[in-house]
Amino acid sequence: MAAEPKTLRVELEEVGARHWWAALLATLASQSGNAYMRFVGVVDGRPRYVSSTFPVPRTWGTVPPQEAWAPGMTASLAELRRTIEDDGWHEVGRGQQSWSLTYQRR
Repeated sequence: MAAEPKTLRVELEEVGARHWWAALLATLASQSGNAYMRFVGVVDGRPRYVSSTFPVPRTWGTVPPQEAWAPGMTASLAELRRTIEDDGWHEVGRGQQSWSLTYQRR
C-alpha cells in the first residue's frame, strides 16, 4: 500500500513569533521600529522551510503585507517556493493570499 502523502502549508509569520522575546528584539533592533516577517513551510505543525525576512511597518492588528510597503516580500516568497519545489514538493492548492499555498509529496 502506498504511503499517505505529506502536506506542507506556507504560512506568514513575524520573525520571533515562536518566541516573544525574539520578536521584541527584532523590533527594537530595527532603526524605524519595523517588524520583520518571513514565510515558513510547515509540515506536521513544525517549520521545515524558512524564507529570508522582509520589513513591514509595525501596526495594530493583522494587515496582510503588500510588496508596495513590504519590500522584498515577493522575492522572499519566490525563494521559499524554489526551495520547496526543488525538494520534491508539488503545489496542490492556493488560498486567497499569494502565500497561501499547499504542497504535497509522498
